[in-house]
Amino acid sequence: MVLVAVLLIVIGVLAWRWKTKVGFPLSARLIIVQWLGLGLGTLVFLASMAVIVPPGQAGVVVLFGTVREQALPAGLHFINPFSQVVEMEVRTRNYTMTNVPEEGQKRGDDSIAVISSDGLTVKLDCTIFYAIQQAKVAKIYSEIGPDVEDKILRSEIRASLRDAAANLLATELYTSKRQSFVDQVTKTLRASFESRGITMEQVLLRNVLLPDQITKAINDKIAADQDAQKMAFVLQKEKQEAERKRIEAEGQARAQQIVSASLTPQIIEYQRIQALREIGAKGNLVITPMGGATPLINLPAKK
Repeated sequence: MVLVAVLLIVIGVLAWRWKTKVGFPLSARLIIVQWLGLGLGTLVFLASMAVIVPPGQAGVVVLFGTVREQALPAGLHFINPFSQVVEMEVRTRNYTMTNVPEEGQKRGDDSIAVISSDGLTVKLDCTIFYAIQQAKVAKIYSEIGPDVEDKILRSEIRASLRDAAANLLATELYTSKRQSFVDQVTKTLRASFESRGITMEQVLLRNVLLPDQITKAINDKIAADQDAQKMAFVLQKEKQEAERKRIEAEGQARAQQIVSASLTPQIIEYQRIQALREIGAKGNLVITPMGGATPLINLPAKK
C-alpha cells in the first residue's frame, strides 16, 4: 500500500508541474489528475499506517527485521507504514495427540508411546489447554516463531509423559495412579511452559491403551472382583435370613414355655369339665371315669 500511495503522490506532483507547460484543455485535465493523485495518495498512505488487530489476537510489529518488544493488543492502531504486523492467537487453545483419526492436529496415529516401570509399552491419548501470554508474544515470535505447537508443545508433552510414566506400572496408569500421573505431568508442563511465556491451563488424559494381554488380565480381575462382591452379598443375605429364622424360632419356643408353665393340673381339669359340659348341653351321652368311682352318665333331657 505504501508503494501505491507514493506512486499516486508522484503522479499528482508531475501533473502539477506539467500543467504550466501545456495549453488550456490539457492543463485542466492535469489539474484533475494532480488533485486525484495527491488526494488518493495521501489517503492510501494514511490507510497503510492503520492496522486492526482482531479479538483474541496480538499483533507483533516487525520493522526491517527488528521485532518491537511490545505486541499490539486487539483494536485499532497506527504504526509505521513500512512495518509488518504478524498476528498471533492469545486466547485459550487446545492441542490433541491421539490415535483417533481426524480428532488431533496430526493425521493418523499421533498417540504417545511410553515405557512403564515394568517394561511395557503403553500408548497415551492426551489433550492440553494452553494460551500464549500477551506480554511474551513478541519474545516468543522473535525466539521461536509463530509455530509454537510443532516447535515447543509436542516435544515437551512427549517428554513429560514419558518421564512420569517411567515411575509407574502399566496397570497403575490404567487404574489407581491415573490421576496422580496427570497431576505430575501438569506440574512439569506448567513449569516448562511458564518459562517460555506460555500458560498451561489443563491436561486431559483421554485414553490409556495397554497391551492386549494386560487389558485382558485387568478385565478378568475386575470380573472376578464383581463375582466375589456378588457372592459376599448372597452370603450376607443368607446369614441375615438364618438369623431371622433363629430369632423367630426362639420366640416361638419362648411362647410355648410360657403357655406350658401356665397350664396347672387345676386349669387343665377345669378346661376338661367345661368341654364336657358343652358336649352334654347339646344332648350327647357323656361317660367320664372318676378315679375308679361309678361313672357319671349324663342322659339327654327329654322334650
